[in-house]
Amino acid sequence: MLRILYRELHYQIAKRNPLIANDEKQFQKTIKNAMDIKRGIGVQVLGFLPFGLLMASTFAFTDEKLVISSLMVSLALIPFVFAMYVTAVQTSYILSVGLFEPLKLLPIKMGSRYLSGLLLLEISPSLATVLPSALFLMLKYPLPGILSFLWLLLGLFLGHTLGLLLVNFFSLRIHQRAGRGHFLKSFARVVMFLLFIGMFMMMNYLQSYIREHSGEVAAIVKKYFVAYPFAVSSIFEPLRSMALFLAYLGIFGFVYYQTLKEVWKKILEPPVVSERRIISKFRASPKGKILALVLKDFKIFVRKPAMLVAFLFPVYIIFPTLVSVFQWGEVEVEELLPVLFVIGLFSVPGADAVLKVEGKNLDFLRALPIKKKDFVIAKVVSMALIPTFLGLSLVSLGAFYNPAAFVLLPYALFLPFIASSITMLYFFRYKGEEIGIPELRWPHIVLMFIIVGIVFGVIALPIFVGANVIESELIALVTSLTLAFLLGRLSR
Repeated sequence: MLRILYRELHYQIAKRNPLIANDEKQFQKTIKNAMDIKRGIGVQVLGFLPFGLLMASTFAFTDEKLVISSLMVSLALIPFVFAMYVTAVQTSYILSVGLFEPLKLLPIKMGSRYLSGLLLLEISPSLATVLPSALFLMLKYPLPGILSFLWLLLGLFLGHTLGLLLVNFFSLRIHQRAGRGHFLKSFARVVMFLLFIGMFMMMNYLQSYIREHSGEVAAIVKKYFVAYPFAVSSIFEPLRSMALFLAYLGIFGFVYYQTLKEVWKKILEPPVVSERRIISKFRASPKGKILALVLKDFKIFVRKPAMLVAFLFPVYIIFPTLVSVFQWGEVEVEELLPVLFVIGLFSVPGADAVLKVEGKNLDFLRALPIKKKDFVIAKVVSMALIPTFLGLSLVSLGAFYNPAAFVLLPYALFLPFIASSITMLYFFRYKGEEIGIPELRWPHIVLMFIIVGIVFGVIALPIFVGANVIESELIALVTSLTLAFLLGRLSR
């Protein structure tokens, strides 16, 4: 059953990609590759492996148990956060394409276990980023290495379980007449979830600090040794580590089982939430096609907080800078500039959310008088809107402490637009007017990171060679105008 669902999911992905669906040979080739689970997972593992080997090299420079255990605490966050992220986002997409509709008619007691298995197949390649560290640790300390391996697997399971909880509480409902109250509730849930994830993201940024101040970190870890991921530091105390491991496994195993039952009930019969609303006179508010498409995207995001969390990923990037600004009460222009480039670069993963948000809406959109050019420009705006807002907010905050930061304002405007335009021009480079959902795989996202990174490098080159910021901003302006022209010429 799991193999069938995996194949059907990737068939649906291929069918919604005009680059593949319009080319019979390419379509057959893609379907053939999608039918092989081992090949699909293997390709993703190869994509993650270089990062895993890079992080594993950290363990080559130290034999101190205190430093190693502290490093494992931060490393254990990676599968946890990744599993929670993918579970929350991918579940909404899987259900939106109707993958589990046929299973509703079968006498299956808990079909959500197939959903969980399918998600774990999508998540498991991410372990290639952390397992090399555990294997390297086994060469030095065999038993702690085995325990670290088990804790990393458990971290993935914990993230997956909490992701299912998020989906169960926030995503499996049908809201009728969702008004301002529902918007505020959804927004509050997203903010709380972002703050929750932000705490763990900050731990990863402190990895260099851990190496230099392992003694101080060890004191904190020892104080909260029961909480995950601090419990991972117990790998050099086998009995205590196994006791904590089994306790977590037992508790979250029970939560996992109960959550799967609730998820399956809601998949079979999604609860309908009706809200009272004062009936007012209808007022037509005509909007342009692009604005209407952008508003449509964000209205869907608001109804699906799990997808909105994924779309707000660039928010995580500015956390360290905000902490630094509020801690020291000052900021330098040289500190803000790299952050603006990183915010622009991390607009790229937003393509995953703005394209997958369509779900079943694609056939309806194709029936409307919408040109591919309008659709693509709307997706560019949707992608760039949040990163642009973050960039402008960061520059404004910097200018509050240092007015010279206003010189960086054009970067906040241009860089997200450049990244979003390049990404969408790449995915919608096919001929014809048909709109569709291009296939998004991690290799495609990595390629876009590389291409956008090269363009950003050209923009930043004048700064590195000693020229002033204005020349760099002129290059960004010319690049933006060129991309805007290409977007305007799309499909002609």
